[in-house]
Amino acid sequence: MKYKHYAPKTKCILVESGVNQISKINNDLIPKNNNCCVLGFVEDKDYINVPEDRFISLGSKNNLGEVSSNIFSGLRQIDRLNCDFAVIEGVEEKNLGLSIMNRLVRACENNII
Repeated sequence: MKYKHYAPKTKCILVESGVNQISKINNDLIPKNNNCCVLGFVEDKDYINVPEDRFISLGSKNNLGEVSSNIFSGLRQIDRLNCDFAVIEGVEEKNLGLSIMNRLVRACENNII
């Protein structure tokens, strides 16, 4: 990966969009990392097991225009929370989602599950 433009200093992992996305976050990532935050979608906030102050909303996954305008502020907020680890929810890679995922993959330095 040539550029890491606008990447947080905090280690980040991108969780690909899909049926098991929330269970991967809750079962595989959060229990192993006590001091973590999640950059995710407002619809999933109540289902992800992190304290409310450690959840950063990208907006609605049904409004990718809103998500794309919130990406950079969300990535900067990850570092302001001073966490050891961040989990980022991905979107489906089609249309605007392709550009969003391109940015998130770079921010996560290609750490994807």
